[in-house]
Amino acid sequence: MNTNIEIELKLRCIFPEKIDEIYSLPLFSNIKDEWKKKEIRSVYYDTAENIFLNSGMSLRTRLEDGEWTQTIKVAGNSNGGFSRRKEYNVSIQEGKPDLTVLKDSSLKNFFKDTKSKFELTPMFETVFERSVALYTYSDESVLELAVDRGKIVSGDKNEDFCEVEIELKEGNISSILKLAEDLSKSVSFLLEPKSKYYRGILLANLEPKYEIQKERDPDIIAEEGLQNELTEKLQNLILYHNRFVENPENFDNLHNFRVSLRKIRTILKFGKPLIEKDDLNHWLEQFDQITELTNPLRETDVLIEDWRSFLAITKRDDLKNSILTKKLLEERQRKLDLIYPYFSEGKFTNIFLGLWYWLLEGAFLIDDSATLRLKKFAKERLNIWFRKTLKKLKKTDFNNERDLHKLRIATKDLRYSLEVFSFALKSDTKDMISKLKKIQDILGYIHDTQTFSVYLESLISSSDNPEIYKESGWLLGYRLHSDQSLKSDLEKQWKKFKEQIKAFIE
Repeated sequence: MNTNIEIELKLRCIFPEKIDEIYSLPLFSNIKDEWKKKEIRSVYYDTAENIFLNSGMSLRTRLEDGEWTQTIKVAGNSNGGFSRRKEYNVSIQEGKPDLTVLKDSSLKNFFKDTKSKFELTPMFETVFERSVALYTYSDESVLELAVDRGKIVSGDKNEDFCEVEIELKEGNISSILKLAEDLSKSVSFLLEPKSKYYRGILLANLEPKYEIQKERDPDIIAEEGLQNELTEKLQNLILYHNRFVENPENFDNLHNFRVSLRKIRTILKFGKPLIEKDDLNHWLEQFDQITELTNPLRETDVLIEDWRSFLAITKRDDLKNSILTKKLLEERQRKLDLIYPYFSEGKFTNIFLGLWYWLLEGAFLIDDSATLRLKKFAKERLNIWFRKTLKKLKKTDFNNERDLHKLRIATKDLRYSLEVFSFALKSDTKDMISKLKKIQDILGYIHDTQTFSVYLESLISSSDNPEIYKESGWLLGYRLHSDQSLKSDLEKQWKKFKEQIKAFIE
């Protein structure tokens, strides 16, 4: 039996019709004649109770080069954003799975009663053509490149895929990222966090109940703790990026993507004392540019959501197809058309890969003799941020929009840093986070009202229908009325939170 650890990265090809260009790239000129093509068919099995799925395992049989192999993969921990999975491979005579060959393996406790518990049935299968070659990177790391084109089939449903897998066979894990970055400069890719197995599970309408539990150690070296949190947030960013690509009509997908951006930005600022100034400024600038690019569409989404909320509260179903409704939807489509290609054509892939590589190789200079622990660093940084916020509050004019906007940014940073590093803090932060969220929501509402006023004026000037004046006036009046009560509540909320801040600092 062959057992190994699989460490790989998947890239989804955006234009499958261009995938063959990969073979003639100068990057791969030294392996031009080494690509080997093969047909692969994999059948994935589970029990009626989905024992494998719910245990974080997968079982498949694969026909490749005329021989059948049975593979069990066990979900492992995530290190540096890469999923590390232990594989158990064994040759079998026919395509049907044979669990008896595993009774003497390290999985034997899992297979105590194969007859009564493990009556297996196929869930789905993958059928694809694979072109594979070994590639030695400049740092002497050995990587396996696999270009896969085919489909996942479950019953009468199927899903096409075209992707490149880069698997580490020997050497430095970061070489995977550098090769992916080099490759994505020539061919348009999206980072693909979902395995074929997981996509098959979704196609088969199954719900995985298993989740890899990520343990967080408050006594970890501060640099390592920041590196871990940034890497995890980057994985979330990639996930929401792809969800927006797949369904841009769902407003939540763009919103979640932007929140993920903001969290990365917050952690970078939080780690400022441990990051080279030029590096910090570079990445903050990169994410600021993406935020600015997506701002107009998000503003339109919020305005549409608020208009719909107004119609629901006032029960004005007759306005669902009004001039303002149509105008807002037209504006959204126009703005979506402007930014969607940045997502769908993989314009951000190099940024994500660059940050990922930087996190693995150059974000923090970790000295073996370093003694600064994350819990101490987080406490000290939060103390500084809280003190700065208290000073800002003293100077804040709650009737000044600019002052409120600055306070809103500070509130977001406080909330996200508390959410991320609460595990490293002794005090209970749940109530603090809850209060900050409420303050953030109020400040966000007030800020949006100001934005909406300018936005609606622009919409009115671009329409010759007098009805839009009336409808815009209703919406803006509704917002302004709510603003007055929110501003009076805001000072009360901050007063309560100030007491918590003082207790935390002390």
